[in-house]
Amino acid sequence: MTHRQLNFIGTNVPISGISKDILEMPVPSSACKDAVNQAIPAYLLNFGSYSSWSQVDADVVLMRNFSLKGPNLYLDELMLKKHNPNVVLEKVRSSLGANGYFALKIVTAENIKCEIQKDISPFLIRLYYPVHFLFRRVLPKLTGFHTLYRKLQIAVDMSKAEIMGRLIYNGFKIVDVVDDCKETLIIAKVNRHGNPSLTNPAASEGVVFRMNRIGKGGKKMTVYKFRSMHPYAEYVQEYLHSTQGLDAGGKFKNDFRVSTGGRLIRKYWIDELPMLYNLLRGDIKLIGVRPISEHYFGLYPEQLQALRKKHTPGLLPPYYADLPETFEEIVQSELTYLEAYTKAPFKTDVNYLWKILKNIVINKARSK
Repeated sequence: MTHRQLNFIGTNVPISGISKDILEMPVPSSACKDAVNQAIPAYLLNFGSYSSWSQVDADVVLMRNFSLKGPNLYLDELMLKKHNPNVVLEKVRSSLGANGYFALKIVTAENIKCEIQKDISPFLIRLYYPVHFLFRRVLPKLTGFHTLYRKLQIAVDMSKAEIMGRLIYNGFKIVDVVDDCKETLIIAKVNRHGNPSLTNPAASEGVVFRMNRIGKGGKKMTVYKFRSMHPYAEYVQEYLHSTQGLDAGGKFKNDFRVSTGGRLIRKYWIDELPMLYNLLRGDIKLIGVRPISEHYFGLYPEQLQALRKKHTPGLLPPYYADLPETFEEIVQSELTYLEAYTKAPFKTDVNYLWKILKNIVINKARSK
């Protein structure tokens, strides 16, 4: 993603270099009749004039009589240690006009890690960061600790993928993302065509999570996996595909939704162990095409979509037998398997199981 330097209106310094005192200083009336707060990033002028932006904090948004004075809203630092982000975002959405912009500046988990890496030696990072990660990323997501952290106003880190996912979940569409080492600025608008929060429950933040996937007959099914992505990451998939596209092996390019630990457990398929529960329940069979998301399913040609709907998905996909490099090769790999399985189910699955085991055990093939 392109990194652009963020400047404040009337200044020539990065957004992260502004002191708290400067953030609270108003713009002189000569600069703007409405005395817009000088803390509004100059980059937002690409989306509206000085006077079109109102700057508030989360406490103001949550007030019962809150009303937006202009068409655009800028929220400076969404504080997870005090507020439920979904409640804040829901209130913003209900206050924002159909054509208004919502801008959010936040210090993400990636920003914090970047700053730590700049200030601490590599040796000390190995000692300090695991402790930081435990108390700022892991414990706050566990039952009991989540409420405790919020009541005690203990600082909690939130990834860029999570805040983007929460925005989309609460009925926003991402317009732009600008980030540097210290801070991230996200610009969004109300999505007039959908609000997942009205039909979907809030995403789980636990170690094991449920995924909605397309199964046999085109019906939605629930698949279980160990978490390798940040919470709410599933809502960012369509945005990621439209801005980054697909990489080798059909994976999304520059997929910031996957956590550092997630990449490790994915490499050795540890994240897929809970799918054994789906296998035992009969939701999936041992060999077969993987159950995929509705968005990814929509990328397939109609012929393969129709063929997929006729068969029960599997735990071990033909991908591991053929090791295709491109999305087109993945499509052909699945077509070849499903056509062969239609003619000779048992023989086809035995042949593919042998190829898969050979690639994994002998050729050391690993997931990405």
